[in-house]
Amino acid sequence: MASLNIPPFSKTLHPNSQFQNLPKTPTFLLSLSSYPFVSTSLSSIPLGKSSRLPVVRAISDGEYSSKRSSSSEERETIMLPGCDYNHWLIIMEFPKDPAPTREQMIDTYLNTLATVLGSMEEAKKNMYAFSTTTYTGFQCTVSEETSEKFKGLPGVLWVLPDSYIDVKNKDYGGDKYINGEIIPCQYPTYQPKQNNRTRSKSKAYVRRRDGPPPERTRQEAAPESSS
Repeated sequence: MASLNIPPFSKTLHPNSQFQNLPKTPTFLLSLSSYPFVSTSLSSIPLGKSSRLPVVRAISDGEYSSKRSSSSEERETIMLPGCDYNHWLIIMEFPKDPAPTREQMIDTYLNTLATVLGSMEEAKKNMYAFSTTTYTGFQCTVSEETSEKFKGLPGVLWVLPDSYIDVKNKDYGGDKYINGEIIPCQYPTYQPKQNNRTRSKSKAYVRRRDGPPPERTRQEAAPESSS
């Protein structure tokens, strides 16, 4: 049987009102893993500075009762590289119909950050990455106190501490944004899979429209010429 202790969520998670009653259980944590951006935001299970997500440890049935009743056990913790509470991942939502363009989403990210920092100039200096595909959100450098100001802004779903997706290169992921210059992400990004059946139907339509391929035409013509 596994032992799992989930600490209370701290103020660093700022969901909009429709998310405030989500259960503080492993089910809630699993629901976060369904988001495409989870590889970037694993750091971002929102915990206070003095706590981290406890390691899940498997124990036998015989040990369970004694482990559960022991309050003096020192907890093991997961230290997530890059999670310094100065780098933040802001997840946003956009309307589906009509869906915004990539440029419109980037403008929304900058305007949201400018609202918090007071100017577009500061927003462009402090946004260091973003995505419009794998996840819809941006990454910025602000203090933990300033991160509170994102709460309640239009379109903001989550305010999460960011962490490295590439520890060796100290990379937080996403398309880089450096003073207005965009450098595309070097990692694979999420793209919807094309239905194989639809693709084969499309090819069949092209064959019917254009006629049989040249090889088949020559093969069918050979018996006629020999006769």
